[in-house]
Amino acid sequence: MITRSARRIAAVLAACVLAVLPAAETASAAAPQAAASHTASARPGAGPNGRTTFGVQPSSADKPDGRPNYSYGVTPGAVIRDHIAIWNYSAKPLTLSVYAADAINSAEGGFDLLPRATKSSDGGTWIKLGRSRVTVAARSRVIVPFTLTVPRTVTPGDHPAGIVASLSAMRTGAKGDRVQVDQRVGARMYLRVAGQLRPLLSVEDLRTDYHGTANPFGTGTATVSYTVRNTGNVRLAAEQTVRVHDAFGGIATVKGSRDLAEILPGNALRISVTATGVLPTVRDTTTVSVDAVSVRGDVAIPDLPSLTRSQGFWAVPWSLLAVLAVVVAVAVVWWVRRRRHRRGPRQGAARTATTAPKKPAPASRASAPVAMVLAALSLWAAAPAAHAAAPGGLTVAPQHGSATEPITLTAAGPCPDGTRNVIAWVKGAGFPRDGKVVVGNSEIGTYPAAPGGGRVIPLTYTMQDYALDAGFSTLRGTYTFTVSCLEAPFGLKSLRDFSGSLRFTSRTSYTDGTRATPEKPAAGSSAQPGGTAGQGQPSTPDGSGPSAPAGGEGTVPSGAPGQGGVTGVVNAASADPAGDAYGSLAAWSLGGFAVAFLVLLTGAAQWVRGRRGRAARAGTSG
Repeated sequence: MITRSARRIAAVLAACVLAVLPAAETASAAAPQAAASHTASARPGAGPNGRTTFGVQPSSADKPDGRPNYSYGVTPGAVIRDHIAIWNYSAKPLTLSVYAADAINSAEGGFDLLPRATKSSDGGTWIKLGRSRVTVAARSRVIVPFTLTVPRTVTPGDHPAGIVASLSAMRTGAKGDRVQVDQRVGARMYLRVAGQLRPLLSVEDLRTDYHGTANPFGTGTATVSYTVRNTGNVRLAAEQTVRVHDAFGGIATVKGSRDLAEILPGNALRISVTATGVLPTVRDTTTVSVDAVSVRGDVAIPDLPSLTRSQGFWAVPWSLLAVLAVVVAVAVVWWVRRRRHRRGPRQGAARTATTAPKKPAPASRASAPVAMVLAALSLWAAAPAAHAAAPGGLTVAPQHGSATEPITLTAAGPCPDGTRNVIAWVKGAGFPRDGKVVVGNSEIGTYPAAPGGGRVIPLTYTMQDYALDAGFSTLRGTYTFTVSCLEAPFGLKSLRDFSGSLRFTSRTSYTDGTRATPEKPAAGSSAQPGGTAGQGQPSTPDGSGPSAPAGGEGTVPSGAPGQGGVTGVVNAASADPAGDAYGSLAAWSLGGFAVAFLVLLTGAAQWVRGRRGRAARAGTSG
């Protein structure tokens, strides 16, 4: 009969819709994580003898000076002679390679230099060093002269470069294999050739990926990615704004948007931000605005460009369409039954009088509720549960200090079993909203274990260095450090986080560095033996400030006034502590939706049965 068939069809449709929803939810959540996992860059750790610290700094022929970097305004054919000081802070002599290289932007937008294996073709080829290899005695320095010769056929504009001191060593990896580790530290060199400056930026490859929600009436998220390229001949900074609009004019909230401190000529940065509260109206729109500004500390450049790019993207409300499809199917079945009864009331009454109505089989009557209950149970079982360990404390030492002192972070407890790498970042006034990475994605064995099992992580640079690299100079308020235990070298999933903070009471000093009580080692905690912490920076014989020391980053460190450092390629996305909890929330939401839908269908079935009974009784009495 049509009644029994319609009930079965409705039950199958409802079960299929609810079974598909969690799969769509899981796929949408996994996509950005997979994309983000390729962004992480593991840095080499220290050798078995601990971290070797050394640095470079602009210098005169006699002693280092106070220049933060090299900056020259030149004309074609000019010749400049200058010096660089190379420091050794370790307790043993070091033999270092010294070379010049072209400057590039790192993946996260910092100032970096080409590795020695990559051939330079611009400003790095103009520099000739007096020595390519130097031996520096323990706790001392060597001054190396160099000559800069500008070609006569050079084009106007910026030709950034730098000078690098490098220490190569072999170390044993986690699997026993021998790996060559290259520790580098460098001094920036800004070269501007006289002539017409062309400040130009472009926005390319704008793409928006929408990630839906299981709630038929809820909003989803969207990942917006695009490339900002410097197509001119002068370095520029950029202020950017990202907006996501729905078809009704609503604007979503965009997280992760930040200004770009410096884009070198010919370089490009790939930007990715997340928009929340995106209403799926089938066809939404993304608008990206980029305004070029002069780099902090550079001369003001007139007539800077402003760009705006817009692009539509598909935001289809699949969950809402699925619910509408089920509602339409139920409405069609009801309409067909109603039309059938209206078409032949007398024939229906005669059939009712002569033939006893067949009572539907119990299994058939219960098919829809059973299917709905099974679908709800499958949703509950498929939903991921939060399993991240509770966060721990982090000791920030010294508890009272200045912005130019090195800081050491010590976790209160060990990382959980399965931890292979650690990463650390700092958040606070002046830094990007998502924080600045202060320790790159590193093997956990790089750092020694404290008595409580927590890792001791000395920061390579000072708070003043990190502030200058982020584009500001005044430290204020509270800054929070977070150390995350990662389960894979290129993964971003944190098994446990440790947090601590300090508070700046003036521009140059801080207090209230947190002191965490060591935890009792728990079963299943990670306690692999680690390397030795990096040595602190002793005061120099003449009291002058050296450059930022190399701390085994495997890339050129960030620069700052008096530091001469260069930002390396460290682009690790911070782990989202709410990621696992979202799976539990989705499970509750989907379960509640399934129960509500079950109640709706049960009520509809009871209403249809009641109408059938009343029609049958009316036909019998007639």
